[in-house]
Amino acid sequence: FTFTLVGAFDPEELLPLVERYLAALPSTGRDETWRDVGVEPPTGVVQRTVRKGLEPKGRQTLIFTGEFDFDRENRYTLQSMTEVLRNMLREILREDMGGTYGVGAYGSGSREPRERYSVRVAFGSDPERLDELTEAAFSAIDSLATNGASEDNLAKVRETQRRQRETDLEENGFWLSVLDVYDRNEEDLRLILDYDRLVDGLTAEAIGQAAALYFDFENYVEVRLVPEAKGDPEAASALP
Repeated sequence: FTFTLVGAFDPEELLPLVERYLAALPSTGRDETWRDVGVEPPTGVVQRTVRKGLEPKGRQTLIFTGEFDFDRENRYTLQSMTEVLRNMLREILREDMGGTYGVGAYGSGSREPRERYSVRVAFGSDPERLDELTEAAFSAIDSLATNGASEDNLAKVRETQRRQRETDLEENGFWLSVLDVYDRNEEDLRLILDYDRLVDGLTAEAIGQAAALYFDFENYVEVRLVPEAKGDPEAASALP
């Protein structure tokens, strides 16, 4: 195991405590590692509807997955692309169409057991408007892949990222997480302080290329939650 300690402490004063409490823990002499349990995302277009609950509320989730080149710049561009898309969907689905109170778009990459990405788009709405809003979401994704990010949207994402990083650098939780990730991925820890270079180099074209790469309309999962129909014998059915 690797123990990561962050906070305001003197390393010289901490060392005796580490030697006393951590070094004294029993060890099996075994190196722990990840294990491939054989879980793979589905391929092709998979669409399912879950009927559950009685309130007139619907929920739509779209999940795109695929192969991924797991390096720092690709992870950053993927994250930034989903932030741009999130802004677009909020403007279109919530402000222009008045169809939802909340919509999210999130992307991440993983290295084990295979290098893959996952992008999730989710929103809630009146069940009767799910088709309309889903069509608008797909249209926004297609526009982003074709035209890239608008300059206003790109500037907004950059500014948000800079402000968030300023806050993060003051938080122990951020350092604990990022040090653990960089150590596990065997990446240069000095790159943590090179974040501004990524932000400054982000372009509308790169956002569009990422959207075209990571959104494959021939390979995604669509799961929809709608209320049960009264008297429907399959009303409580879950996913097959």
